[in-house]
Formats: sequence, C-alpha cells, structure tokens
Amino acid sequence: MLDEGVVVPARKSVSISEFTSDLPHHVTRQVRQSVRLSGTAGDIMQAARELFETEGVAATSMAAIARKAGVARSLVYYYFPNKQAVIDAVLDDFLEDIVESVSTWNELRAFGDTPSELKKCVAAFRRTLYTSSGQPRPMFAVLEELGMRDQFATRAVRESVACIQNYIVSEYMAYRTIDIQLIPETFGLVLFGIVGMMKAKPDITDEELATLIAQTLRLDMTVMAPPPWPEHPDAPTLQTEAQMR
Repeated sequence: MLDEGVVVPARKSVSISEFTSDLPHHVTRQVRQSVRLSGTAGDIMQAARELFETEGVAATSMAAIARKAGVARSLVYYYFPNKQAVIDAVLDDFLEDIVESVSTWNELRAFGDTPSELKKCVAAFRRTLYTSSGQPRPMFAVLEELGMRDQFATRAVRESVACIQNYIVSEYMAYRTIDIQLIPETFGLVLFGIVGMMKAKPDITDEELATLIAQTLRLDMTVMAPPPWPEHPDAPTLQTEAQMR
C-alpha cells in the first residue's frame, strides 16, 4: 500500500522580459526541452486527456481514468491528489501542444529562408489548432466545458511569446535587425491575431497569414546563406583526415 503520494508539480508560468540586441554574431540555434509528463504520471494524464476529449470532464471519474490507463486507482492518487490536479496536468499538455509546435518548427527550419519557413510555421500552428478537415481540435471542447477558453488562450500566447523570444528571436537578431518597438507585446498581438483570423476567415491561406505576419513584424525577407560555422546544435562538424581514421 502506498503511504505517501508523489504530487506532480504544476507547470511554472513563463515571464516575458525585454529583448536584448547585444548578442554575439556567432550564434548556435537554441533547442527547447519538452516539459510533457512522462512515465506513469504521463500515461495517466494521457488517459485522462483522451477521456476528457471523448466523454467530457464531468463524466470522467478517477476510477475511469485508472481503467483507461490500466493502473490501480490508488496509483492515480499517488501521482494526482484529486481530479483537479489531473485537469491541471491535461491543461498543461494542451499548452505544450501549442508551444511545442513552435519549438519543433524552429528546430527543423532551414536557416535564412524566412519566406518559406514563415509559411511552414503558420501551417504547423494551424495543425495544432485544427484538424485536416478544418474542425477545431478536441481540446477546445474541453476548454469550453471548463469555461477556460479565454484564460487558456492568454496563457498559451504568453508562453508561446516566451518561447519565440528565448529560442528564435535571439538567433534572428544575430543576423538581422528587428525594426519594431514593444517586441513581446507585438508578438502577442500577432499570435492573438492569427488565432482570430483563422476563426473568422477559415479559408485564409498560410501564405496570406505569413504575409500579414511579415508586414506586422517588419521582417527582413531576404534569403540568407548559412553561416560558415555549425548554426544548428545537431549539425555535423567538419573532421580532419586524422580524426576520421
């Protein structure tokens, strides 16, 4: 019998600070680490998420979550003291869907090709919010049931802006000039605008949204050649003949 529960810590909120432009020219792309729950706690959370999205939050009991996860109910309580803790973990996972879509795009993007990569970023963001048929992802029904859609949207934009600031803009500023003021606020405005435009005009294309973003952020759309050093942390380094032996 488990005497003492291991409570899964709540995800910490991310603060947004001002950007700095005094970065060295020699910049390596920053790779963000996922904060999704893993192991048994992650399995339980994923089981709860599936049930919330298909059956609803109110209709899902802790016993149902245990059955779905294939674990004893006592093990669910070992990681999550109550249903609210499970709900909070699922909301964190929804949030990670959105932030991870941005960070994954950043890790995979081609250096210097802003016109093409901006459209890919918009496409990745759209896939996170909508299915291929244009229907909202199931997480939105969960947020509506909880009455948290607006609150979640604010949190998602804040953490997405922090991700952009910490992992993307720093590299951009090493090679190009940012020609706007109130930078974090502007990025927040852009993200809220993208979500609103996708909802108001579902047929708007990724290229049109990319154009709106480029205009608002006054991005330099000149295609640049990669730098002579490994810009990506996973990029292969040149080896001498002696090292290859």
